[in-house]
Amino acid sequence: MKKQRLMQTGLIVVILIAVGLIARQLKSRQDTIEILKNFELVLVDTQANKVFKKTVSAKEPLEYPMESPFSEGKNAYPVFQCVNDGTIFAFDMPSAKDLENVPLQDPQKDPRVPKCPVCNGFMVKVPELPKGQKSMDIPGPVKIVKPSL
Repeated sequence: MKKQRLMQTGLIVVILIAVGLIARQLKSRQDTIEILKNFELVLVDTQANKVFKKTVSAKEPLEYPMESPFSEGKNAYPVFQCVNDGTIFAFDMPSAKDLENVPLQDPQKDPRVPKCPVCNGFMVKVPELPKGQKSMDIPGPVKIVKPSL
């Protein structure tokens, strides 16, 4: 009788652990789905001279320039910072339609790769905002780099 009771208790514990693991998996999958629905972009408002983070929905098409909360009109572009000289600039990303017939090339000649407007280098990064801040002022005017297609 004791063995049967122990087996029942053990089985109940195993079932509870399995239910807990399944619930945790479902929760993490739901979190992943939420992350995929929305994501953050780092943009620069070329009129207000501000770098800022903007949350966008994965459902809406990414068309640049975008609306900015800091100035009227569509003045926000993806932002990059030159690793060599620190220049912060806007990159007028080509649309997928513009790139349909453009073959992959050497990064120094590829229009998809942003290049610094000062040194013409292609070693760039997305500038980091100060910890805990959603925007920062930068010196202007901000140069808008357009790819050569």
